[in-house]
Amino acid sequence: MNMPAYSSGIDVGAPADGRDAAAPDFAPFTSGQITYTAIVALVAWTFAVYDLITFGNLLPAIQQAFQWSNPTASFVATLVGLGSLVVALAVGPMIDLVGRRFALMATTGGAAISSGLTALALGPASLVLVRALSGFGMSEQAVNAAYLNEVFSARGKGFLYGIVQAGWPLGVMLSAGLAAVLLPVIGWRGVFLVAALPLLVMLALRFGLRESPYFLKLQHLRRLKAAGRAAEAETLSGQWQLDPGTNESRNTYAPLFAPALRRHSIALGATFFFKIIADSQLTVLATSVLAQTKGIELTSALWTVFIGNGVALLGYLFFGWLGDRIGRRETVIAAQVMAAICTVLLLFVAQGFAVVVLFYALVLFFAQGAAAPFFAYVGESYPTRMRGSGAAYINVAGPVGGIFGPLIYGGLQSAGAAPAVAAASGAVAALAAALCLFAARSIRPGQNLAAISH
Repeated sequence: MNMPAYSSGIDVGAPADGRDAAAPDFAPFTSGQITYTAIVALVAWTFAVYDLITFGNLLPAIQQAFQWSNPTASFVATLVGLGSLVVALAVGPMIDLVGRRFALMATTGGAAISSGLTALALGPASLVLVRALSGFGMSEQAVNAAYLNEVFSARGKGFLYGIVQAGWPLGVMLSAGLAAVLLPVIGWRGVFLVAALPLLVMLALRFGLRESPYFLKLQHLRRLKAAGRAAEAETLSGQWQLDPGTNESRNTYAPLFAPALRRHSIALGATFFFKIIADSQLTVLATSVLAQTKGIELTSALWTVFIGNGVALLGYLFFGWLGDRIGRRETVIAAQVMAAICTVLLLFVAQGFAVVVLFYALVLFFAQGAAAPFFAYVGESYPTRMRGSGAAYINVAGPVGGIFGPLIYGGLQSAGAAPAVAAASGAVAALAAALCLFAARSIRPGQNLAAISH
């Protein structure tokens, strides 16, 4: 795919008579470019998830190799999680100030480096440092929320975005399968080296992506203003329905909490925080919860998780499609309520292996499937100048909830609650996520992105 000639610089001497808007550099993506972009984004997200999940899957093997105690292994895992969140926050300004395409390169390259260097780790300190770079892989989701919203058409982007977001269950299943096959043969270091290879391939493929026309226009307006040509910038800004903003600060997070967006940003952050509290209990702790609440032994629990993630694939596609028709905010609210109901039925009603598998799959169908319309909604609900930072902030709020989910589950059991009652806190969190989203703005489906964000 040919790169646009306009990807690196802008002639601020160009006339501000509207001809800029018709220049090839600002043209919408062709259908072929959209297809290529979606495929690259899907595969890159799949392997980024594969890398993220593989660390958790192989932590027992790493612990054994280094002869760590359980507290040491938990401490290392906690530091890795915190370090990756710091790195993920750094991606937001990169998306909005340097460009969507550059951020895509950085996230994919950072994930590949993290995987490769993990294979060379010598101890706790080096492992924490290199795994902190996995925050780049985590940020694929935030970059996609900004970039793909600006690439996909208004009416069909929910379904396409659902396809890309389906990289999460694909990555989970790929990690579980390859780790089981490769670990006995090449060891945990070899598994991480293998994980780095497809990410490097995806990095090469991403050089064939175009920059978002929305970001190119934003960049042009900023350069006009910097050159003292504010009147021309204002004219083009009106034509393009694109506000470059007045704050020249490099802090792209502060505007998210300005009065006009404060309620919306808090609502979205709280939604994803509570959502991941719920999700973590039936993803990260899935085998433990299934064993303790339903008496399912490990092998059967792993098959249950595998089947559930396969069904979750359909959830991403269905809810992505539904969001295009009834609104993404409304779709996420409905999916979260259904996830809470199915969680309760799983914990207190389902009996027998087949019925447990069915209800577990339904939980993942609703809970994980809701992520597709949610991040498409996040991306479209913020102005172009802060779209990446908004998505990055939300993307970090969720993993913070992921820290609390296991703590709540374990804490309730320590206080004397039965495992099923403790796990029911996930259903409460799913309902809380739905309630928080009511405070966010409602967006009518099918609207042009510029009209929404302007």
